[in-house]
Amino acid sequence: MSCPQIARGGWPGPYRWRRLGGVPHERARRLARVQDGLITRKQTLAAGMSPAALVHALRPGGPWQRVLRGVFATFTGPLSPLHRLRAARLYAGDDALVTGAWACWMAGLGYGPPPGDGIEVLVARDVRLHGTGFVVVRRTVRMPAASGWIGLDDADALLPPHVVLDELAPRARPGEILMVPTVRAVVDAVTVTEHAPPDWSPECRCRHGCREPGAHRTRALRNVRALMCEAVQRRKTGPAALRTEVDAAWPRRSELAKVALADIEAGCRSAPECELRDLVRGSRILPEPRWNHPLPGVRGIVPDACWPERRLIVEVDSRAFHGFGDAPERTEHRRARLAALGWVVLPVSPARLRTDPGGVLAQIEAAYLATHGALSAARAAQRAP
Repeated sequence: MSCPQIARGGWPGPYRWRRLGGVPHERARRLARVQDGLITRKQTLAAGMSPAALVHALRPGGPWQRVLRGVFATFTGPLSPLHRLRAARLYAGDDALVTGAWACWMAGLGYGPPPGDGIEVLVARDVRLHGTGFVVVRRTVRMPAASGWIGLDDADALLPPHVVLDELAPRARPGEILMVPTVRAVVDAVTVTEHAPPDWSPECRCRHGCREPGAHRTRALRNVRALMCEAVQRRKTGPAALRTEVDAAWPRRSELAKVALADIEAGCRSAPECELRDLVRGSRILPEPRWNHPLPGVRGIVPDACWPERRLIVEVDSRAFHGFGDAPERTEHRRARLAALGWVVLPVSPARLRTDPGGVLAQIEAAYLATHGALSAARAAQRAP
């Protein structure tokens, strides 16, 4: 005896669920747990789900949601940054690596471009893939080695690389997203700026003419210097590694990066110090100082800029390093110690460097000449009988 529902192409409710393998399918759920609750269409089919079961899970009001083309979340509700990063890599493939602004954020750098809606992923040049949704695909002939980022406070995520949690996703770890090395993330962020905020581009994006000619390059250079200096200052990378990456970048895109790198190789470790170096190099009186070198004959003090022959020090008093906690007391103690040893310390704020550069330069030049006169008088007094 035939069932009329079967004859009409329908199935009883419980039988239909068994026929479709369950919604959601247990095998697919196990795989999704390894990938922070996300899964691709290809993986669902490999896990045993039928196309009809997938459609049923993605129905309006169903337990799953579509994140990107071919990428689904096995839960409802908003996506966290970890979910978005995972979805971007699932869409771009196992060999894709997060780069750009999001990779700088993952590396813990605070002066990078603000992570926006778009997540940049780096793929090999021969990969046939276009961006979709919030994924921006960038191709390269220099695919770097992967670096892991852990986005969960979970010790279970720190597994040895040879451990395979699921054969359908052998490289997947809960909470772990593969990204480019920090040095590559920094250079990509400062050389590929199409999707970055306007202050990161040296060229004007105004459609009706530029109202601030030259200001775009100034702001962009300041941001580039801040990010690259932070990466070196916090020992995320070094000048030599930055030089390798900058030299390999497109010449037309790397102009500002080369300017910032020259400052870093000279010894500057912050954007205001780089701007101070611009002032000094434009002076007809001041020679190049020693940048962030240990003070001769004084242990434990590394001034921003120092002219040892004149016993003159210039320090950039940024609030980030001199204005919080016990930093003011330590700064005062250090300057008192330097004064007792006969050094002249000239503090300069980043705000004055930007609003009154001519006044700052004149003050430094006057101090440089004054210390020369004072030292000559002291030597003459020592030679006198």
